Amino acid sequence: MLYKKLHIPINLPLLDEEEVSFDLSNLNLINKIKNSNNIGMSSTILLFKNYFSSNISKFVKPSLDLFLDKIIPILFESKYKEEGLYQLLRFIDKTVFNFPYIEALKDNSFVYQNLAKVLLFSGYVTNIVTQDKKILDILQPEYAMRLNGNISFYKNTFSKIDIHKLNEEEILNTLRRSHRFLRFQILFAIINKEIDIQRASNEFSLLAQATFNIALDIAQTQISNKYNINCEEYSAIAYGRFATFSMTANSDLDLVFIYEDSPVKISTKKNVYIELFRQLIKLLSVKTSEGFMYEVDTKLRPSGKEGPIACTYDNFREFHEKNSFSWEKLALRKTRVVNENKFSIRVFDLLNDLNSKPISQKKIVDEINLMRTNTTSSKTTENRNNSINNQRSKWFETKYVGGGQREIEYLNFFYKIDSNFK
Repeated sequence: MLYKKLHIPINLPLLDEEEVSFDLSNLNLINKIKNSNNIGMSSTILLFKNYFSSNISKFVKPSLDLFLDKIIPILFESKYKEEGLYQLLRFIDKTVFNFPYIEALKDNSFVYQNLAKVLLFSGYVTNIVTQDKKILDILQPEYAMRLNGNISFYKNTFSKIDIHKLNEEEILNTLRRSHRFLRFQILFAIINKEIDIQRASNEFSLLAQATFNIALDIAQTQISNKYNINCEEYSAIAYGRFATFSMTANSDLDLVFIYEDSPVKISTKKNVYIELFRQLIKLLSVKTSEGFMYEVDTKLRPSGKEGPIACTYDNFREFHEKNSFSWEKLALRKTRVVNENKFSIRVFDLLNDLNSKPISQKKIVDEINLMRTNTTSSKTTENRNNSINNQRSKWFETKYVGGGQREIEYLNFFYKIDSNFK
């Protein structure tokens, strides 16, 4: 019988049957997992074995049965056993036909306690651990590589990638495997209570900076070799979480790219730098068989979503001096230059100058009020539109709703700028 992959939510559904849309047989299985307290541990082990036994190779079954006999009793020790068992179901579903992975599980039973911690934590982390059996190394009790709060920890891993011996697809996949391995180390350090959330946020930010650095080095090498020129007159500005070292496991990278606007061969230079930035974004964000590393958002550039991917130094300066909204001026105060060259020093000085200018209290109040409206609105300025859609927010959405995360961050940051703001 051909095994049919499960199509179920990433975390244990809490809603009733009529509110959840997926296969009835899957729903029955999930309901049995939810009822594991009543059916008992032995029956739960049998439930898992029976579910997979008729669909897997006879060579895999003994290894899988041995794994189930050991991991399920560990999960039963937790008061959150239902979520852990649900993630175990998803974990096996994703790895059962990866024979080397199943064999690695059988041969490394000492990781089961730590693997159970992962399964009990979340579906997001469970997904990561299924993608590469090498990640099981991190779950070993004796694993020696521990986070040290220094970017060199991440740089050292990326420095082992020899881009000169790899084609572009191999570079992309190698970067993603290395990044996934490092990201999981941070996540497991949280799960294992080795670091707190604030420390983890800093570690995710250091990882992002190291990833950005290696991707930029690769992109710059590729473009310099292609055009036989030295690409140094540009800068990258990070906004938001990346800029303030407050990233999470799935934060994106908000970036604005600036290049020198010298009149000498400006069209040639523009095309070269545009290609450099596009290649950098590709290295960071394109999805391959190994997944992707970061979503890259460049919409905070002066031209917005529709214009060129980068701007000149003068364009950037003039926009923020004459045309930017107050919220864009606020956003500019949560920025930093994330690459190092002589041109970046000029951009650093420009940011300091722009951020020293006051922001109109009246304008900021008007824009906050506009954000909170439920009717479709638009800001009018040349070639730039921003619509607010009248849509009902879902219960789990906390970022853009009225009184949500975005508004709190927005107001809190403004109060820090001006304690007299009312």
